[in-house]
Amino acid sequence: MNAEALFSIRNLHFSYEQKEVLRIEKLELKANQVTLLVGPNGSGKTTLLKLINGLLKPGSGQIDFRGEAINGKGYQSMRSHSVLVHQDPFLFSGSVFQNVAYGLKVRKEAAPAIRRKVSEKLTLLGLSGFEHRKAHKLSGGEKQRVAIARALVLEPEVLLLDELAANVDNKSLKLIEALILKLQDRGATVIVSVHNRSFAYRLGSELLTLKGGRIVPGMVNIFEGFVKKQDEIFTYFASGKNLLHCPAQKGDFNTAVLPLNDVILSEKEINSSAQNNFRGREIGRASCRERV
Repeated sequence: MNAEALFSIRNLHFSYEQKEVLRIEKLELKANQVTLLVGPNGSGKTTLLKLINGLLKPGSGQIDFRGEAINGKGYQSMRSHSVLVHQDPFLFSGSVFQNVAYGLKVRKEAAPAIRRKVSEKLTLLGLSGFEHRKAHKLSGGEKQRVAIARALVLEPEVLLLDELAANVDNKSLKLIEALILKLQDRGATVIVSVHNRSFAYRLGSELLTLKGGRIVPGMVNIFEGFVKKQDEIFTYFASGKNLLHCPAQKGDFNTAVLPLNDVILSEKEINSSAQNNFRGREIGRASCRERV
């Protein structure tokens, strides 16, 4: 499915108590793909998600949703299309079922439909059988998964996940990664903020790097393709006519990422132990020099 602009941002500026934390001249966030916002703590990732979700309003500038300006009452409309899962999600003191079912009950859906939808989403997050557990007794990773299930059960058009890989155990992280890959295959729109670059590299259709509240050129190369075979040493990733030798790791991936800092350009053939060597033509020598 071809990606189209979902959010268009122009001359966006936001400050906390007169301290500028975000300034974006132009940015488009596409539909039907997983977009990763990457950057250190304090780079503006969470603020951008809150602006997209309508929890915050820009000091100046404009955010368009599907080509229509979002302002005034339009923020409520934007929030009805998206759900934001915070880094430290708030759960009600009741059971897991009560937490996940809350939004459906507010919508006054029938009890059988609520039970079915809650069960489906808990199973999707590896939480089958957790319905009667008390929320306050869950681990940090389990709470995060319950919060994601609570968001997904509402079937939002846009799912926003803030600092997804922070304070989450390995089991929960693997389950969440598998979920994002499933959503990606279904053409869902997911926007995730992370400071864990390895997590971002594994999952993102598009990576956007923030630094000091601004979008900066991302120093990565992303290759789309599929895993052709695996052994104890390499995962062999087919991308077009190239077969990339990647470090061995279990899983079925559709992107491979090579940091640009690891790329060596040479006019002559290099005699080295590097497994990935490709012939090509250099286009735009001046721009290449600027990246060095």
